[in-house]
Amino acid sequence: MDFWERSRVGWHAAWYGVLAVTAVAVLALAGAPLPERLTAVAALTAAAVLYGVVGTPLLTDRCSMPGYALYTAGIAACLVVLSLALSPGLALAPLFVFFPQAWAMTPRRAPAVVVVIVVPAALGLVQLGQAGWTLSAVPDALATAFLQSAAAIVLGLWITGLVRESDERASLLAELTATRAELASAEHARGVLAERERMAAEIHDTLAQGFLSIVALAQAAQDGETRQRLELIEATARANLAEARAIVAAHTPPDLTGAEPGARLLSALERLAARTTATDGTAVDLDLPTTLPTLSSEAEVVLLRAAQEGLGNARRHGAATHATVALAVDVEGVELTVTDDGTGFRDHEGPRIGYGLAAMAARAAQVGGSAELTARTDGGAGCVLRVRVPA
Repeated sequence: MDFWERSRVGWHAAWYGVLAVTAVAVLALAGAPLPERLTAVAALTAAAVLYGVVGTPLLTDRCSMPGYALYTAGIAACLVVLSLALSPGLALAPLFVFFPQAWAMTPRRAPAVVVVIVVPAALGLVQLGQAGWTLSAVPDALATAFLQSAAAIVLGLWITGLVRESDERASLLAELTATRAELASAEHARGVLAERERMAAEIHDTLAQGFLSIVALAQAAQDGETRQRLELIEATARANLAEARAIVAAHTPPDLTGAEPGARLLSALERLAARTTATDGTAVDLDLPTTLPTLSSEAEVVLLRAAQEGLGNARRHGAATHATVALAVDVEGVELTVTDDGTGFRDHEGPRIGYGLAAMAARAAQVGGSAELTARTDGGAGCVLRVRVPA
């Protein structure tokens, strides 16, 4: 809805009000003959009806040129009749409202300019006729018509320019608001997707690994070893329950809590190695430095999850019996390597990237690191997982 349509109640009040005041003034002219006064009132009434039937819809549908031509020509005729019946001066008040209407009822400037030139010219001719077509009346008629047209053109161009600029700003504001809403919705959807991916990766690296160990332990239980196996099952289940609670609460993994930032990752890897050896039967050696540079919690989580994924894959997919977890520190950051003696893969085939490896690489990239899985180059069978994070 543009400015002209929003202000149509004001247009109605102004037009009908000025016509009513002019009609009262006409009827109050006691010195004028009654037929002329009735003719003037009839012209004003016709102008009111024409506005209600043809003019009002033009405030909404400003693109109807036939309707615009009919309305402006009809009002011009009514004003000419009013001037002929009594005096051109009585048409001045309706002109003050009619000229703005000429601009408001069309989006094009040229038709409005034509109207505000032709109508004063027609009234000027009436003025000349009533003056007897004398040369002395020409300057007054020309001056009146010129001033009316010039004022209407200048004010019309200025006001329509302001209105057009205001409408453009309103349109831009509406587009900006809609764009911001779309961006907020897209950002929310992206955040939900990222959180789902994070949760899926966390569950894959923690709960799924632990439950697989529970299944393996239950299947391997023998009569003489039942109690020991059940104790391991209970310990594994409790550890994964703690992981689940930490994930739900969006906290740091339990293995990375309760220690100094420089030492908690080392302690977590030691517990992981012991737990893997006890539950999966894979012998895990550690090659860890005595101290680590201070890493962010996110980087520590990346390295711990990578170690969990690497050891889990070594047992499940490579049937490894031995693995080594090592940490190396340099000026660029910290690198974790998990080396196993499993079946590995053919060099020309390359590793099969499953969900766990893809999630690991994505998690490493989020902290500015990288992850890769390659075959061993020292002549042994198996794979080497390398994950690097910046210090």
